[in-house]
Order: sequence, then structure tokens, then C-alpha cells
Amino acid sequence: MDTKIYTSRYKNQTAVTIESKKIRAQFLPAIGAKLASLFYKPINYELLVQRPGKKYLLQPFDGDYVAGECSGMDDMFPTIDVCYCDQHPWAGIKMADHGEVWSLNWDQGVDDGRLHFGVNGVRFPYRLEKWVSFTSPEILHIDYQLTNLSAFDFDFLWAAHVMINIEADTELVLPIGVSGIVHIFCLGGDFGKYGDEYSWPEATLPDGSLIDFRKLRPKSTRQAYKYYVKDQLPAGWCGLKYKARDFSLAFSFPAEQIPYLGVLPNEGGWQDLYNIFLEPCTATFDRPDVARYRKEISTVKGKSTYQWHMNITLAEGIGYTGVGENGTLEE
Repeated sequence: MDTKIYTSRYKNQTAVTIESKKIRAQFLPAIGAKLASLFYKPINYELLVQRPGKKYLLQPFDGDYVAGECSGMDDMFPTIDVCYCDQHPWAGIKMADHGEVWSLNWDQGVDDGRLHFGVNGVRFPYRLEKWVSFTSPEILHIDYQLTNLSAFDFDFLWAAHVMINIEADTELVLPIGVSGIVHIFCLGGDFGKYGDEYSWPEATLPDGSLIDFRKLRPKSTRQAYKYYVKDQLPAGWCGLKYKARDFSLAFSFPAEQIPYLGVLPNEGGWQDLYNIFLEPCTATFDRPDVARYRKEISTVKGKSTYQWHMNITLAEGIGYTGVGENGTLEE
């Protein structure tokens, strides 16, 4: 397969691009090894939210994530929400906003034809690495490895924080067997209290209105809200169908290591954007202590590793009903 890897520029930052015949993906090694741009060439379409301006809005370590560029796809680790570790021997240590690694400079190189990125923890003893390649012209594949450098078990949350452009006809697709969601927060609407549960795919909201969570509402709705799929996913995938473009985006991952999914539809309610956040994750509710309370936590044992992968599939057609763990769309 014809894959190109080359140095490029993203705004005023040094980038590295990996490109197939159909996909161009641009990463920023010095800024969390962020996936800044994901471009599907057959329809000339940028999948990830981009911000205006020629300069990238930087934030320091332990800075305010949303005050920065806040775009594309970042790795959230070992938390999303700011909190304080309550686990020996790190009890009382602050876990930075949206995690440590999005603001750090990662090592970067090419390893056996794959892009390789790696970073060491600041406040906690770990190394996080990822390898990026194409398994087909339409499937971007990312292998992850977390290494615990200490002798103590470490509870963590990893999430893919993906900000995806949507259109008025975009539809969210989840595996058969999903039956409920758990509400986290909302802006501009009434989705009840933190932790309230609703049926999937359709539900009645507190104001009596009906909602179909599969169908993203127009930007004029001026709402944004987040929920987690209740319990573990029946299968390791989620996706979007762009009906007018006859095009699909899908994420696939091993459900044993990545059993949960967070979803944040932003229908114009936050920063005048029209997008959806899809967040495959190892633990729930945006912070490790709450995830542990809910018995939905992930743990890397002392002196051990935790490995997973994620495929990003971009393909023409919207007829799929499932996604294989290798990223293949299944009708």
C-alpha cells in the first residue's frame, strides 16, 4: 500500500503527515501528538473541527484546555475533569484539566513504516506511546501502549477526545444492544440532573419533548449536552452517517480494553460550533475516582502495560450496520 510520511506545517506549528490514497492525517508532535486534521480526499472534506487564525492557541502544562485551540482529536489521560488522585501512593496529587498529555511534547519518529509517538508522565510514573499506520487506504489505525513505571497499580481514564464536524443530516450509529444513556451535563436545554438515565435511541425529556439521540438537531437548537452509553458497549464501535454526502465515519476498538463511550452533541450551544464529540474510553464519568465508584474504571498493574488500538474508517456509502474490530464496515 502506498503510504507517505512527511514533515509539514499546521498553522505556525511543525507537523507530521501520514497519507494514503484516500486519507491525509496531520499530527502535532510538540502539542500532545494531537491529530489536528483528518481529511478525506475523495469528497474533499475535513472531518475534524478547525479553529480560525494563523497561530495555534497554545496552553502550558496544567493549563485550561478550552482556552487553547480546542479542536481536532486529543488523547485525554489520566483524566478529563480536574480532580485530585485518591490512590496510594499519589493521594492528593492534582490531575490536570483534560489530563497531562495533550499539552506535552511527545517524542516522534518512524518505526517499521509507522509513525511513532511517545511521552512520559509528569506527576505520575508512566509512559504512553502510539503507533499510527494505514491498514487500508480508508482505515487509519492507531496502536496504543501504556506502561506503568511504578510498582503500584494505577487507576486511569483514557479517552479519544474527537471533535467531529457534522451537517444537518448527520446520524449517530451505535451497536445493536445499546438501550440506555446516562446524562452528564447540558448547556441551553433541560436534560435533567447529573446521572439521570434515558432510553436509547428515543426518550422523553423533562419538558415533555421527544428526542431521537441518533438524529443530530440543527445548529439553531443552541444546545450542547453530554452522556455516556449506559454500561459497557455491546461491541467496540461507533459511527456517523453523512446522508447528503453518502459518506460514513466509524471508530472501532477492542471492547475488552475500551468498553465505554462518551458522546457530546454540540448543536450550536457551545462556542457557536456545530460538531459532535465521540469519546471511546477506558473509564466513565470524566474522572477516575467517580469511575471507580461506579465500578467502571481501568487499571494498569504495577510494572505492567495496558494495550489497545483504535481504527478510524472513512468510506463512501451509508449502508453499514456494524463495524469489525479491524475497521471494516459491515452491511
